[in-house]
Amino acid sequence: MSQYQLRVYTLRSPEALVAYESIWAKHIPGLAKHRITIHGVWTVPATRGSGAPRLYALVSYQDADDVQERMDAYLSSPEFRADMEGFDLGRIVNVAESVLRPTIDSPLR
Repeated sequence: MSQYQLRVYTLRSPEALVAYESIWAKHIPGLAKHRITIHGVWTVPATRGSGAPRLYALVSYQDADDVQERMDAYLSSPEFRADMEGFDLGRIVNVAESVLRPTIDSPLR
C-alpha cells in the first residue's frame, strides 16, 4: 500500500499562486526521479472570507520509503533548485503536510 501525503501551500498573493502553479508543472519529473508520485494538483484562489490563495498537491511514496527522507532528498536536489530559480520563497506563507491513510475501501489503496 502506498503512503499518501496532502501538501497545502498558502501563498502570499494571487500572483504568487499563478507563479507557483507553473513551478509545480516543473516539479513532476524531479519528484518522480525521487520516487514521489503526484496524483493531482489543485488551486484555491483567494476570495473574500476564504483567506489567502492555496495550492494543494496529493502525492504518494512507496510503502517502504521514509516520507521525510524522500522529500528531503528532493528538496536538496539540483532539480528542485532549478525548478525554483527566480521564485522568491517568501511568496510561500506556509506549507502544511498531512499523511493520509486510505480506508480499506479506498480506490487509492
